[in-house]
Amino acid sequence: MSSYIITHNCESCWTRRVRQTASLMCNDCRIPMCDACSEKHKGQLGHRNFSSLVKQEPTKEEDSDYTYEDSDDEENKADKDAIKMSTLLLKEVSVKLPEEKDCKVTGLSAFTNEVSTLVADVENRMLKLFDNNLELKWTVPVTRDCVGVTVVSEKSFATIAGKKLQYWDVETNEDETIVPKMEEEVEINHTGFAVHSNGKYIGVLMSSDHQVQIFHLSCDEMQAIDLKTIANRAITPGFTLLLDSDLDRFYISDRDYVNGTKLLSVSFTGEVIWECPVPASVGGIAECDNLLFVVSIGYAKIHMITKDGMDVGTLVSDEGKLPFHICTQPLEKTLIVSHNFTGSDRNVIRVYNLEEILYEQEKFEKDDEEIELP
Repeated sequence: MSSYIITHNCESCWTRRVRQTASLMCNDCRIPMCDACSEKHKGQLGHRNFSSLVKQEPTKEEDSDYTYEDSDDEENKADKDAIKMSTLLLKEVSVKLPEEKDCKVTGLSAFTNEVSTLVADVENRMLKLFDNNLELKWTVPVTRDCVGVTVVSEKSFATIAGKKLQYWDVETNEDETIVPKMEEEVEINHTGFAVHSNGKYIGVLMSSDHQVQIFHLSCDEMQAIDLKTIANRAITPGFTLLLDSDLDRFYISDRDYVNGTKLLSVSFTGEVIWECPVPASVGGIAECDNLLFVVSIGYAKIHMITKDGMDVGTLVSDEGKLPFHICTQPLEKTLIVSHNFTGSDRNVIRVYNLEEILYEQEKFEKDDEEIELP
């Protein structure tokens, strides 16, 4: 197996630095661990993966990269059955323009009324919109501290930059050119690390202040949720936020250095609905139908978690292609992924088809409902 080198804190005890190859990591979740923790970890995590989704026959090159022996070991099964993202790859797009430096994506979002993707490129201080052919439609300058972007409606979006929440309208001139225009700027108490909207609300995560602020678009009210009081332990929020599309709840990560990182589902009243363990720090979170897609930074994996908190499998990226920011395009049922870690991939956005995954998940849920208990 080809391998790449990762230097990271031990994800179990967080006291030792680990330098090892991906091929030596845990087969199930590729968590880098020190020798003292690796034995304890074996057999702790098990996932149900959608092996039936991979319908293409592997090439000789792919087969040589992923070889397994017949075994009942759950760890080997989980990695063997995980979906390689390369089999679902539709197309790639470079977000780097010829005259520009390297792109560094700090946010992704997609409009729902048309197939288009909004990209925050902080390296070049630009917001960029790509159409359904993945061609650049327009750009608008932003400040260097723009760390997130989210579509609010068919004709509006929001950005977070430092202590400012910025609301933009998308207007069309008489000559049919599209002009984004900032309509409103709201001062917030602390630096925002993530922003997301579900069309009814705009949420801002302020990690250093352990707070989520929810802005109600219908009545111009703001609701603050203190993350220090939502559980019976200290919450260390990560740097990503997702508002549920249907329910009054949101999803954040808890960087629990003792018991491991978790994805939390939290109601707008400040109640933790459920917790789901995820290996390593969380990058982006995206939603499509009843599935959440959660990035484990640096491990080339995207976890699939149902909206009731069940981990149902993983998407495995090609070796060396490490996902970071993600969003979904509801119309096309696609997952849009940016990669911020390796040199050439800093300028690439990849698009993956989710239709088979969503179909299999819906089928599994229906079959599960039909099971009669004795």
